[in-house]
Amino acid sequence: MTEGEQNSETKPRDRKLGDEWLDWKGAANQAELETDERLRTFLTLAAAAILIIVASIQLGWYLTKPRFEQISPSLSTVIEWSAFVLAIVLLAVIAVETVLLLKFRRSIFPYVWAERLLLFLLSKSMWLGEKFGISKDRVGNSFIKAHNLVVKSHASAVRADTLLVLLPRCLEKEARRQVIERANGRAVQVVTAGGGEEARKAIKNSRPSLIIAIACERDLISGIRDVAEKIPVLAIPNKRPEGPCKNTHFQLDDLDDALQFITDRTGKKAEDEKLGS
Repeated sequence: MTEGEQNSETKPRDRKLGDEWLDWKGAANQAELETDERLRTFLTLAAAAILIIVASIQLGWYLTKPRFEQISPSLSTVIEWSAFVLAIVLLAVIAVETVLLLKFRRSIFPYVWAERLLLFLLSKSMWLGEKFGISKDRVGNSFIKAHNLVVKSHASAVRADTLLVLLPRCLEKEARRQVIERANGRAVQVVTAGGGEEARKAIKNSRPSLIIAIACERDLISGIRDVAEKIPVLAIPNKRPEGPCKNTHFQLDDLDDALQFITDRTGKKAEDEKLGS
C-alpha cells in the first residue's frame, strides 16, 4: 500500500475538511474540539517575543561593537546609546498600549498600525508557543480575543453601516437559525462560505464596512490576515464537539456582544450627525 493510500484511509470520511484542516486524521485533542484560551496567553507569548527580539538586537550589537570601535569610538557610542534608548522606548510603548487596551479599551496606535503589530506578533507567538507545547489553536484563540479588543478600542474609527456576517458551512442548523434570528430587522447580510475563496468572493460582492466572522481559529486567523487591515473583523471562534468541519456551534453571547457593539456604534453615529446638523 502506498503512502498516499494510507493517508487517504486515515482521513475522516464523514465530513469535508477545510483547507486549514487537510492534515487532520480524525483523532482530535481538546484544543481541536473546544478552545477558550485566556487573553494573557497571547499577551505573555507576545511580550516574550518582544524581549527576545530586543535581546537579539543587543546581542548582535555586542558581537559587532569591537569592529565599530576600531572604525570610530564616538560612532560606536552613538549607536550603542541609540539602540538602548530605542529598546526602552519600544518596551515602554508596548507596555502603555497593553495597559490602555486592558484597562480603558483605548489604543495609542491608529487602527491599521495596531493590526499590523498584532499580526507581526502573532507569527512570533505561534513559533514560541510551539516551543512550549502550546498548540496553534490555543494561541489563535487567545490572539482572537486580543484582536477583537483592538477592533473595539478603535470604535470611533469603525463604520458599522454595512455589516456582513460570515458563517462556515459546518455550522449546525440550530446555531445557523440563531444567527438569522438575530440578524432579522438589521441591515445585515448573512452568507455561508465554504472556504476562504467563497468568503473573499462574498466580501468583494457585499463590500462591507464591518465583518462578523464565525469559524475555527485557523480560518479566522487566515481571514484576519487577508482583510482586517482594510475591513475590521469581529471574530467568533466556533466549538467543535465532533471535531473540525462537522456540526460546529458557537457561544451565543459572543454574537450578542458583537451586535451590541454595532448597535452602540450606529447610535453614536446618529447622535453625532444630529449634533452636527
